[in-house]
Amino acid sequence: MNLFFSLKHFIKAGYFNGHRVHSPNIFNFFKYSIFSKEKFDYSLAENSYKDFLNSDISIDTLSVGAKGNGEKISKKISNIAKSSSSKGKYGRLLQRSVYFLKPRKILELGTSLGIGTLYMASGNLESKIISLDACTETQKIANNNFQKLNINNIELINSNFDDKLNEILIYNNDIDFVYVDGNHTYESTIKYFKILSENLNQNSVIFFDDINWSKGMTRAWYEILNNKKSIVSIETSRMGIIFLNPKLTPKYYCTRY
Repeated sequence: MNLFFSLKHFIKAGYFNGHRVHSPNIFNFFKYSIFSKEKFDYSLAENSYKDFLNSDISIDTLSVGAKGNGEKISKKISNIAKSSSSKGKYGRLLQRSVYFLKPRKILELGTSLGIGTLYMASGNLESKIISLDACTETQKIANNNFQKLNINNIELINSNFDDKLNEILIYNNDIDFVYVDGNHTYESTIKYFKILSENLNQNSVIFFDDINWSKGMTRAWYEILNNKKSIVSIETSRMGIIFLNPKLTPKYYCTRY
């Protein structure tokens, strides 16, 4: 974790519960997504997470991303769940955001065990999800769990992001919600934002996880903030959210979540 970023964020964070947010659309996003008081059923994702934590099974995972070298490493499913799952309040934020925004099609970069995928699928079963990951074995675990839960709105693609991202966007021009949770390097994050912002429709929103994970991720986030295509940006201590809609009033919000 980038401690300097976390301290800086804590000092400047405001807009709790949407206070002082003047844009009606963004105020509603704060009120009904980030700080929603509505009761939601998070059980699909959270019961699955608990099951994975209790698993003694080990699988051969592919080492990719910021610390990866392309080799296979044996890991317990329980350890993967602890370190790689979109869980807790940020998983819940994803579910509420999908529920509020009701996207037609969601793209997830980084399936892992599919916990974040389940949160988003639970937000709106009418939204189709395409989830991309290079690790075959974790996707098998995720897919088996989706089938067990009878979740049918998720399509899994086993590939590196760089090999498939452009193709997916070409053949799925109705993607309007993207969750980036993988390959946490400065270079890759900037690259993916450039590709996404140039190919998504103007009503799209992009969620970046782990913006405080390293100095490189923090640098990438600040660069994205200053990009002219980032119309509205919302920064939490861990997750960054970008709205591309040029009809919105441009604004950067730093909120304590």
